[in-house]
Formats: sequence, C-alpha cells, structure tokens
Amino acid sequence: MRDEEFLRNKVPMTKSEVRAISIDKLDLSNKKSMLDVGAGTGSISIQAAREFKQLAVTAVEMNSDGIDIIQQNINKFGLNNIKLIQGTAPADIPDQKYDAIFVGGSGAHLNEIIRFASTHLTEGGAIGLNFILFENAMQVEKLLQDNGFKEIELIEVGVLRWHKLGKGHFFKPNNPTIIVSAQK
Repeated sequence: MRDEEFLRNKVPMTKSEVRAISIDKLDLSNKKSMLDVGAGTGSISIQAAREFKQLAVTAVEMNSDGIDIIQQNINKFGLNNIKLIQGTAPADIPDQKYDAIFVGGSGAHLNEIIRFASTHLTEGGAIGLNFILFENAMQVEKLLQDNGFKEIELIEVGVLRWHKLGKGHFFKPNNPTIIVSAQK
C-alpha cells in the first residue's frame, strides 16, 4: 500500500517499503492471528488485514492520537478483522496464542514483550520488530536468543526518495530501519 492511502496525524508511521519487508518477514499467507504491539498509525495492521482477509489482527497502542488515527483508517478501509485496544504491552494484550507478532513500539517494555511473545506465539510462528536505534536491535537479538527463538535475522533498510530540486533531482533519505525477525 502506498503511504498516501493512509489518513495521517502526528503519530509516526512505518513507511511503505519497510512495511512491505516487515509484513513479508511475518509470512502471513497461512496464518490466522496476528498481534501488532505499539501499532502507531496502524499501517502494519491495516495492510496485513487488507492483504490477508483470513487474518484476525489485534492492534495494541497506548497513545490516544494513535488509537484515533488507527480507528479512522479501519473505518476508511472498511475492515472488520482488526480488534483495536488502547493500552500498554504486555499488560493489556489479550491472553491468547498468536501466529505472528509484530512490534513497532515497545514503550520501554521490550524485555516483557519478548517474554510474552515466547509464551503466546504458536509453534512455527513468526515475530518481527522494527527499530531505528542500534542498541535496541542488539538488545532484542539477545532477548530472542535467551527466550528460545530461532532463525534470528537482522537487516537494515535504508530508503531514499527521488525529489525535485530546482532544475534537477536528488534522493532524500528516510531514517534507516533495522528489521529483526525470528521464528518460534
């Protein structure tokens, strides 16, 4: 999905190229349930719910501005397979199994979220996390190892967009994103 399709406010949004890779790493084609922690604008939840109609998505966001824009986007796209929860992770996440878990924001609860994921992700399920800070990615890599995850992969994605400048053009960079993925 193009970024321009989403309603936006001041809440940060996972950009389209990073979103596409992140969703691909979750391998959602045969999955039934997905949890989106720190859903932000809901771009991951919205795109996953639109592309995989069989998927029941639970989106958790603590910021009221995030909740507002996610609900607006759910309404805009007419989605009925997203359950939206305002709260913090993991305390307010429904106690159930998930086939895929995406973490876009951890609200300083990364350790607790990974422990939650290790007991609530189905066998063979996938987890994906996005970071802009190197230290957070290194922390989660160790947490995933310590909690029994396998096939841990870290990639960095840097996207530059073509812009007009006077008579010419240049590539304006977005912040690089570290995408972490692993299997249960």
